[in-house]
Amino acid sequence: MSGKSTTGISNEEFWRELGIDIEKHDELMKVLPVVYQSVYLSQTNRPRNIAYFDNFIADIHGARPREVFERKKNGDKVIGAFCAYFPEEIVHAAGAVPLILCGGADFPVADAEKILPRNTCPLIKSSFGFRTSRTCPYFLSADLLVGETTCGGKKKMYELLNEYTQRSKALQK
Repeated sequence: MSGKSTTGISNEEFWRELGIDIEKHDELMKVLPVVYQSVYLSQTNRPRNIAYFDNFIADIHGARPREVFERKKNGDKVIGAFCAYFPEEIVHAAGAVPLILCGGADFPVADAEKILPRNTCPLIKSSFGFRTSRTCPYFLSADLLVGETTCGGKKKMYELLNEYTQRSKALQK
């Protein structure tokens, strides 16, 4: 990432700066709003105060990734994790930025299956695929991943992510 600010540039320019695959990302962003609308926004008696989260989701790959980018530019480290029980307070105490990563959608599974066996758990393929497809700005912002080892598949996924990330960095040089 360069040291320039993200203020005043479009989301697409920002995503290019992060290394997002714009074509694949555009495909993902065509699907996400439709799914969110049909699953959540269509609910009857939806609480009004949930609007904060609706606004967050509306710019899911814009506002928070930009905030993280600015923190990195100022020298902060970013620590990513998948688990909702990730101890964010420890990350804050270390002066770093906690970041929950993408996973759980079918969209990146095909990219993951280029590397992982087809019979791998769908959650693992989704999580791995968001990194290999370069469609998750959160993944591309993380300096370090914390991996919970709740199953053998996740443990292996983290090993493969390490290898994949090292190869990607070597190719960028």
